[in-house]
Amino acid sequence: MLRNILIICQLLPFARTRNIKFFPCETDENVTTVDCYERPIRNIPVITSTTVVSLNLSRTKIRQVGQHAFADVPNLLTLKIMGNCQPGQLRAIKDQSCKMKIHPHAFKSLLSLQSLYLSGNSLTSIPWLPETLRVLDLQNNCIFHITDPLNTPNLEMLFLTKNCFYANPCNQSFYISERVFRELRNLKTLTLGHNNLTAVPNGLPPSLESLDLRENRITVVSDGAFANLTMLKKLNLEWNCQRCDHASRPCFPCPNNHSLYLHPNSFYAENSSITFLSLRGNSLKTFPEGLFRPLTNLKKLDLSDNLLAYAIQNGTFFTELRGLTWMSLIYNYEPLKTFQELSLSSHIGNISGLQQLLLSGNFFHSLSPQSLSVLSKLRHLKTLELRMNFIRNCNLTALKQLPSLIEIDLSQNMLSFLPCPSSEILAQHRCQNQNLYTNDFCDQPIIVVDREVTSGDGIWEPNQSKLLETLKDNVSPFPSLWDFRTYFCQNNLTFDLSQNDILSLNKHVFLGMENAVCLDLSFNYMNQALRRGQFSSTKNLVFLNLSYNRFDLYYTDAFSELKTTLKVLDVSNNDFHFRMRGMGHRFEFLQNLTNLEVLSLANNGIGMRIDQMLISSSVKYLYFYGNHLNIMWESGNNQYTKFFQNLTNLIYLDISDNDLTSITPDVLCHLPASIESLSISNNLLNYFPWQNMSALSNLCHLNLSQNYLYYLPYRVIEFGANFSLLDLSHNRFSVIPENFFRKAKSMQYLYLSNNQIKELDHQYVPTPFKNGSALKILTLHANPFKCDCSTSWFADFLSTTPVNIPHLTTRIHCEYPESKQGQSILSMDQKSCQDVYGSLAFLVCSFLALTITALPLLKHLYGWDMWYCIQVLWAGHKGYSQLAGSDSHNHYDAFVVFDTTNQAVRDWVYNELTVNLENFGPRRFCLCLEERDWTPGLSCIENLHSAVYNSVKTVFVLSSCLNSGETANGVIRQAFYMVQQRLLDEKMDAAVLVLLDEMFPKLKYLQLRKRLCRKSVLTWPRNPKAQPLFWNRMRMALSSDNLKLYDNNMSESFI
Repeated sequence: MLRNILIICQLLPFARTRNIKFFPCETDENVTTVDCYERPIRNIPVITSTTVVSLNLSRTKIRQVGQHAFADVPNLLTLKIMGNCQPGQLRAIKDQSCKMKIHPHAFKSLLSLQSLYLSGNSLTSIPWLPETLRVLDLQNNCIFHITDPLNTPNLEMLFLTKNCFYANPCNQSFYISERVFRELRNLKTLTLGHNNLTAVPNGLPPSLESLDLRENRITVVSDGAFANLTMLKKLNLEWNCQRCDHASRPCFPCPNNHSLYLHPNSFYAENSSITFLSLRGNSLKTFPEGLFRPLTNLKKLDLSDNLLAYAIQNGTFFTELRGLTWMSLIYNYEPLKTFQELSLSSHIGNISGLQQLLLSGNFFHSLSPQSLSVLSKLRHLKTLELRMNFIRNCNLTALKQLPSLIEIDLSQNMLSFLPCPSSEILAQHRCQNQNLYTNDFCDQPIIVVDREVTSGDGIWEPNQSKLLETLKDNVSPFPSLWDFRTYFCQNNLTFDLSQNDILSLNKHVFLGMENAVCLDLSFNYMNQALRRGQFSSTKNLVFLNLSYNRFDLYYTDAFSELKTTLKVLDVSNNDFHFRMRGMGHRFEFLQNLTNLEVLSLANNGIGMRIDQMLISSSVKYLYFYGNHLNIMWESGNNQYTKFFQNLTNLIYLDISDNDLTSITPDVLCHLPASIESLSISNNLLNYFPWQNMSALSNLCHLNLSQNYLYYLPYRVIEFGANFSLLDLSHNRFSVIPENFFRKAKSMQYLYLSNNQIKELDHQYVPTPFKNGSALKILTLHANPFKCDCSTSWFADFLSTTPVNIPHLTTRIHCEYPESKQGQSILSMDQKSCQDVYGSLAFLVCSFLALTITALPLLKHLYGWDMWYCIQVLWAGHKGYSQLAGSDSHNHYDAFVVFDTTNQAVRDWVYNELTVNLENFGPRRFCLCLEERDWTPGLSCIENLHSAVYNSVKTVFVLSSCLNSGETANGVIRQAFYMVQQRLLDEKMDAAVLVLLDEMFPKLKYLQLRKRLCRKSVLTWPRNPKAQPLFWNRMRMALSSDNLKLYDNNMSESFI
């Protein structure tokens, strides 16, 4: 019973700080954002707050929004209610009968709302909208007839995509009245794609900067359709007259397979501002003269997926595109035809500023000399993409005429670079006709191309805003080879010859690539031993990808000509020779590559008959996953124990997916001591030598996920001083010992998700779970937690800890007992703990029963005697007290002393201290402040003396960053002396110390004060959820006599 009572007492402080008002939704520290995304809620949560400015109710079970649903969040700026009831074929099977209802005046109380997202709700009408609205998202609904104005004059972005298309049919054309546009004078972005529009809408607002009309049924773009849109910068007209011979989705061509009709003045506008134009997928074969002439600011043009094969060869419209920097002509092949060579129009050479030219999917065998001559005029061309063209001959030497060219993509072609004997005409003829397709063929391969925006600069949509955030936050301690390619190859000469028919490396392969910095030869058919001289003509190579081939790496002199330049080498997935039984292999070539930093030997099936160790003093990153270390390190075989030891500069090692069942202490101790990141994930590990972790003193990141580990030792493990990340997810751990992480003081990321953890003992809490640890992110989801009284403290820890716990309210569920299975652990109610509250309830009920029975009997027998005794005892306890209404010696409850020159301290005193003590709480305190309550005209020392002696307590607000001003420090110092003098004269301890900084200097008086009267020394908490506890302690300190709070063991000699 005593133990249960102590548990309750320990949980009471947490109960005050636990905020369950928004559960199961999540909120930030300042309670400005409430996220209910994908929560299983069926009604709008009751949120009463003036600080909440953003509310996300997307992907929930909410089907109805009432008139007063948001009346209690009047300051809302952003509201998202998306994807709660998708329309048409977009709807999930389980939601076939769903119906979303939003009251016409549901948003009438949100007079400050700026962004409203209502996509994916099957709405048929638009509710009342506040005038302050700037962003309105109505995509994926059933709104296809808009006649009344929206009454949103400040609207800047309007998204109406996918309200009427094949997956959300409406059986009519989308209509929007000119009256709607007339009042939208500030509209900048408008999306009307996938709406069955048959013509460009009339009366579009002149303020538009971005217009999306993709995938409609527009067959004609009339004269001056965009004449009044002088500020338009991005125009998307793609996939209106669709080309269907290689479509990946339902395709809707124009009648009789006609192309989109463009009037010569379709894009005319005086001083046109269009910088991006997409005419992709409109079955275009040519363009009327003068069509692009008004587009003097056009920088990017997408003409892909049309029928411009002949226009590319002889079109004159290129002369009107002199300002282009990016042009896509991909997939403009002529059906059932492959050209012997591609002759580019000479007018392309007039686009002098062109930087990126995409010519993939046009089906030709070679570039004509005339085309190379045209390309040579593009002095600023940086990227040339010739992917998937069935090219079998390409004179790369001619491309040297382009000084700015840095990226040449020739992947997915038929290049073989076979030498042609000059002495035999017949052999030469055969060479020239190798792999030759006929000009007209019936068995043309099916090319499946999705309708993505190839420029990467398409029309902005709401869900695209997360893309940049994802890229910025994608900083991983376990980098991929693609990260290194981006780092080393960006703005450097790069050739991509992957997925061709290259059979072997010879001097013909590298003709024209002598200055290449990055070279990709992956996915070819090369089956040869690598020797000296094969890369003699490419002595500037920094990045070399030879993956997915059949190279033999046996010889020592392989890559020797690249020893001073090569930094990244990928020979992964070259397992052909390694899987040959009885064949030996060597890696001695590594010793010669003195600048090699990144090496991938992954997925080669390496397991036996190889060198006993890898030797390199330069390799920093080694990818060795997908091999057979289980064979190399099997029990009783110590031949390869030191396999990685001589990689003396290694900082990253990935040995995942090697079928390892254990790591022996010898293996761990012989890994390079320089390793900072070690990945052993996706193996079969059931044992790891934790006691030998001290051998890797520089280790920062350890990934042991996707294994079968189940045991952590009950001892202190010597983690390195910089150890910050440990991934133990997807294992079988059930217990996390208290001492295991005791020395992991710098650990910031701990992943424990997908294990078998049922509970954590509150008496033996692991170090990372305690306050003051460096932990930033902790994953605990997908564990079978037990939700009972012994683990109730854990629910409070999860709701109050400052550590970021992903999926806290969505995937951390109870598994036991069965009655709570599937419920969130945060929803656990302590009152349901029958073993604690049941016994307490029995005692309370018994006491009340006896009291109610005994009191009437005692009153009848001894009523007057009991009353007299109580009055005597009460008088003796109460003693003498001054009558109410008489003059009190103390005019104030507390005098607050602080540095008035420190702006941060001033703000805290006036905005936090005075507000919480004078205006809130069961007792309102009367405070004395220097700048507010001192008597004008009196000297500083007189005012100070009066304030100290006329106040019950004196509160010192201290900060470690006090200003150097003498006045502020003098006032605090004099007040301190007066409080000490008052202690000597009146035997009254009136001092209360408030420390605003957690790391306050260790002053002798402060340390003594904490030992003598700890409750009179308070520290302002960093966690906002702990502030109510601070104010409760503050009120207790101001209301109590300090002398009664003294430690009995320390106070004997001080009183």
